[in-house]
Amino acid sequence: MEEVLAKYFSGEASKDEISSVESWRCESKNNANTFLDVKNAWLATQPKETPPEHVLGKILDEKPKGKQASFMMSTWIRYASAAVLILAISLLFILNQDSGQSIYTSQKLDDGSVVALHGDSGIEILKFNDSIREIRIIGKAYFDIERDEKRPFVIHTENAKVQVLGTSFVVDAYKGNTEVCVETGLVELVKSDGVAVKLEMGEMGLVSTNNKGIIKRNNNDLNYLAWKTKVITFNESSMSEVKEVIEDVYGIEMNFENPLFQNCKLTAKFNKKKAKDAIEIIARTFGIEYDYSNGKAVLKGKGC
Repeated sequence: MEEVLAKYFSGEASKDEISSVESWRCESKNNANTFLDVKNAWLATQPKETPPEHVLGKILDEKPKGKQASFMMSTWIRYASAAVLILAISLLFILNQDSGQSIYTSQKLDDGSVVALHGDSGIEILKFNDSIREIRIIGKAYFDIERDEKRPFVIHTENAKVQVLGTSFVVDAYKGNTEVCVETGLVELVKSDGVAVKLEMGEMGLVSTNNKGIIKRNNNDLNYLAWKTKVITFNESSMSEVKEVIEDVYGIEMNFENPLFQNCKLTAKFNKKKAKDAIEIIARTFGIEYDYSNGKAVLKGKGC
């Protein structure tokens, strides 16, 4: 959305892009507030001379006053401002996150592929040339890889590598393990000793220090991408499982005053809720009290 908003305010957006921005703005109050923040960020990048009328009209819906810059100068300013705006939008999206939510950042690579990084995860570009696209990952990330049959995409972890031509999937490389969950396409997971498996849509593979081979099975985890989508589903899930998901999605610490509460079961769905709202819904479901502050939640009571 960052690039589309930059094009929208710079007057370079297509009709479809304009429509998508306006639809997105109307979806929620948060989106509307973000739109206004971005508009202000755009205005802050503008020179004292008034930009072209068609651009200012889109921003303010009013006629500009004052002197207009020359065509060449206004064109340069427009693209320079758009570059600054993309940076400003990225910061605004981070700042607009609820303080109790884990923050993920999106990065677009030179080939058009998109990487969404979880928490403090990171990637390192190893090779990006005419024959191969190769990176290293630390942590967890969602990949949406542009298909290029002439240039395979290879992702290295501590104990494995993932090879694709073009697909979307999640790589979780925390704590010495490598887990791959495939959303679309075909992925090859290769262990450091050469053992390899092919993973299709809906499958997951795990390379673990505790296993000699590669574990392959259907991906039954409804929340493997919840940290990115903020859509969380629990179906008779134990509160110990709920705790793990909530902490992963929102980046908070969740504890139970009564240790036996972790055995209680929860069925619920949270659609882009803030962390505190999710905790409150859980507490109400079980008829208990809770404390929530400074990124820490404590559920108090028997629960079930």
